[in-house]
Amino acid sequence: MRIGPGQRAVLAAAIAGWALVAPRPSGASGADEAEALVRTVYYEGLPPDAAAALDDAGIARLGEMLADPLEAATHGNIVDALGWSGHPGAFPLLQRYAAEAPEGEVDRDAFRARSRLPQAMGRLARSDARALAWLLAEEKRSDAPGWWFRQQRGAHLSTLLQEQLLTGLALSGAPAARAAIEAQLAAPGQDVAAQRRRRAAAFARELHARTVADERGPR
Repeated sequence: MRIGPGQRAVLAAAIAGWALVAPRPSGASGADEAEALVRTVYYEGLPPDAAAALDDAGIARLGEMLADPLEAATHGNIVDALGWSGHPGAFPLLQRYAAEAPEGEVDRDAFRARSRLPQAMGRLARSDARALAWLLAEEKRSDAPGWWFRQQRGAHLSTLLQEQLLTGLALSGAPAARAAIEAQLAAPGQDVAAQRRRRAAAFARELHARTVADERGPR
């Protein structure tokens, strides 16, 4: 029986999911599991429960990979995993990655990882106040980054990252984050950029409310 492209994609996703929930092979370490987690291709996002189960050795291994340019293809997944992990060792790794931003044009892997930093920090901020402080500080910055990706550069890139920061603040569910979002909603200006910023803030306010409701809901 021939298997069509759609069926192959579903089968591949099922196999990847099975691999994540299968029992740990004899001799496998937390570092091995962390590496396998971020090397997998996901069709619906990296599994939060698997990231939350990372141990000290797994977090340390992700830090090594995040600092290795040869592992650039995994950096987006690593950023996601660190954010979902809630591990106290995750923030220094994300902070270092953010601080070591390149200059000039970056490739797709770097753009993917760096544009996802705010959301990862937002998730981590639920258990680590340092991540929330980072988001609040970054949200106040107005200078464009020194890197870009294709047409995503200058003011356009700054706007995109600002929207990601608002989303990260919303995902934190913190009262201070809600205040920062409300400030953006009340900011003056009628130009296209200001209107786009307020639309992003309106979305972030709704997301913040949902995040708070989810955190207070049944476990």
